Amino acid sequence: MTFIGFHLLPNEQNSVDAIEPTSGRVIKKNVMTKVLYEGLKLQRVPFNINFDGLPRGEKIERICNVLGIQWPLDPDETYELTTDNILKMLAIHMRFRCGIPVIIMGETGCGKTRLIKFLCELRRSGVATENMKLVKVHGGTTSEMIYTKVREAEAIASINQQDYGFDSVLFFDEANTTEAISSIKEVLCDKTVKGESLTPNC
Repeated sequence: MTFIGFHLLPNEQNSVDAIEPTSGRVIKKNVMTKVLYEGLKLQRVPFNINFDGLPRGEKIERICNVLGIQWPLDPDETYELTTDNILKMLAIHMRFRCGIPVIIMGETGCGKTRLIKFLCELRRSGVATENMKLVKVHGGTTSEMIYTKVREAEAIASINQQDYGFDSVLFFDEANTTEAISSIKEVLCDKTVKGESLTPNC
């Protein structure tokens, strides 16, 4: 069990609050009973760890535990593993598990693509295959180009799922720059290509 992004602090109401680690501000009151808190402490569940202060190897190991990755490998030692980046990866992972499309917004150059690339490489665990299909969208991108990339991504995803047991990511970079955005919406929200369903479990 790992707690990232908040600390726990017992309060006077015989329960425990979640607090913001640096400021001490209460994020949410009464997140668990004091009995549960004490029971978890007896089981040596590590509370109130300064994640940013952990060695890089331990950070990788902790996120791999949450992601269900058995053999943790650091795919890019130059990528900064801040608490913020880890929380973003975990939020993306939870949406993937629920089959919910992920939209990442931010200024050009803020690290959106690199975050997803790191997450994909981490999930790959050193297997020599591609599990991220990057589609660089621009003003000249047509619906047909989008549909072709989706079918290519489906083929890759099918192989990765059958042979290696992990998921693949189709990443539309700068998706808002094309007039064919309705085709991207069809793929993400309707899960179809030209009205035909996407391949299940890809």
